[in-house]
Amino acid sequence: MNAANILKFFVKKKIINTNKKEVIEISKLIGSDVILGLNSTNSILTAKNEIKFFKIRKKFFTLIVKPNFGCSTKDIYAKVRTFNKPKINQPEKKMFDLNYLKKMNNTLEKIALSKYPKLRSIKSYLESLSNQVFVRMTGSGSAFVAYFQSKKRCVHAKKMFSKKYKNYWCIVSKTI
Repeated sequence: MNAANILKFFVKKKIINTNKKEVIEISKLIGSDVILGLNSTNSILTAKNEIKFFKIRKKFFTLIVKPNFGCSTKDIYAKVRTFNKPKINQPEKKMFDLNYLKKMNNTLEKIALSKYPKLRSIKSYLESLSNQVFVRMTGSGSAFVAYFQSKKRCVHAKKMFSKKYKNYWCIVSKTI
């Protein structure tokens, strides 16, 4: 998303002068998922690098937390023994079902939680907060996202988290 936003900025400010087709080609050179950031629509990148658009969207309020330390992506990936097959080969409406979303997981999370025990306590605390729907670690860590169905509950969770983890960054956001 960062690369996509920088690319959009360069095009908008005419720092690079290009057409839409060239922007798509540039985004592919940067990374296969950059194209998703160029469109602010509900889209999924398929296993075949095709974009599928959906009108359905789930509205969540999120508490994003980042401890005062990071995880080494290189170290996390070095511990991966087998890569899971993508669960979303053919994107479909059921992906937006709450129970389906709850069952999804981040396979890197188990490795990060064992390598960085503080992350385990952060996740446990977030999961203990009342009314959270589910909690996921981002990528290879160290940030977590707790999902809520109400802004009031999410804001309350932020207050509780900030009280317990004073030196950790956190913010309330919402899905778009």
